Amino acid sequence: MQGQKVSIDGQDSFLNVKQFKIYTDRHFMYAHALPGDSLAEFGIGTYSVQNGKVIENRFYTAGGGAAQETFELGVMKAADGYSQIINLPPDNQGRRYILIENYRDVSRNVRSPLDGAWKMTRTTTYPKGGGKPIVTNDPVQFKVYESGHVIWANDHMDSATQKRMSTFGYGSFKMNGANQAVETITQSSFRTALVGKPVTLKLAFTGKDRYQQTIVWPNGDRDVEEYERLK
Repeated sequence: MQGQKVSIDGQDSFLNVKQFKIYTDRHFMYAHALPGDSLAEFGIGTYSVQNGKVIENRFYTAGGGAAQETFELGVMKAADGYSQIINLPPDNQGRRYILIENYRDVSRNVRSPLDGAWKMTRTTTYPKGGGKPIVTNDPVQFKVYESGHVIWANDHMDSATQKRMSTFGYGSFKMNGANQAVETITQSSFRTALVGKPVTLKLAFTGKDRYQQTIVWPNGDRDVEEYERLK
């Protein structure tokens, strides 16, 4: 996203939000860092095109969890991207909001078996040097690959504060053969650990709707993450 403007009863405000958004053939996902914080805002859902407008149906958002929210987007194409206009419901004071976002197209003409929207179903961490594996069943993490780019975000409980928190990553990826991918994250909640540092994923596909990725981190820990394609 190149810029965001909010109009409240005709009064415009410009927001400095660096947001990233990916559309697949059926799903969309967006994410951005919260200003002045390491946490993230994100949403994922399905979309359709009706009478020249994009209808987005969000089914999960950061903090809000599972959702059923529908938005109608007016879309204006540009030479290098598009603008989207959303008329938001009035607030409790009756003020009407219009949100305008301008996006630049950064997609590449590449295809991969990872393309699509995925939900993590299980993750297992194997500590360096052995020790008991740490298993998380049904974690809340979504991941979308499309046209050479990737975005992921999760929603989890912070063990210290016992509050929900979300983190994200966005960047590009490339396949190295059929069973390996390299992700290069350009924006993330984990600025020091991930941004600009390529991460190699060992891939194992179980049909076209399930895959497993294994990451060996610099400290020697090994994460095995299992994903299922969203329909």
